[in-house]
Amino acid sequence: MTDVYRTMVVRAEDVALARAIAVGISPVAGANMWNVAVSPTGADPITHYWDSGYIGPEWEVLMPLQTYARDENGDWVLADVYMGDPQALYDACVQYGVQVTQQQIADLFNNSDVTTQEPAEALARMGLKLVQAGEP
Repeated sequence: MTDVYRTMVVRAEDVALARAIAVGISPVAGANMWNVAVSPTGADPITHYWDSGYIGPEWEVLMPLQTYARDENGDWVLADVYMGDPQALYDACVQYGVQVTQQQIADLFNNSDVTTQEPAEALARMGLKLVQAGEP
């Protein structure tokens, strides 16, 4: 299996958890993830963080994935959803000593946007812009 491309957008209130899981399971690959701040206005307050790149097949099966398409009016519509495998991610967290609950993972999955779209396209679909000021 080969690596796959993903754009992953998480809420600001979930970014610490997402980072802890990524670094806890994969210290090198998970380092420095979700450091790009975005918001609806492009200014503070920061509402989300995004990251994108290639992930290995072991991550692909764990993570949720939403597929969007344009409808007849040109609007984005949700075409398909893969819910991910929150139980397997929880089991991996336990194995690697990441302190997290199953409910936290479920909430993270339910409130994240994970697609194959390029970042600019995903952020535009979500109505988000890069924040020029603020700490990640």
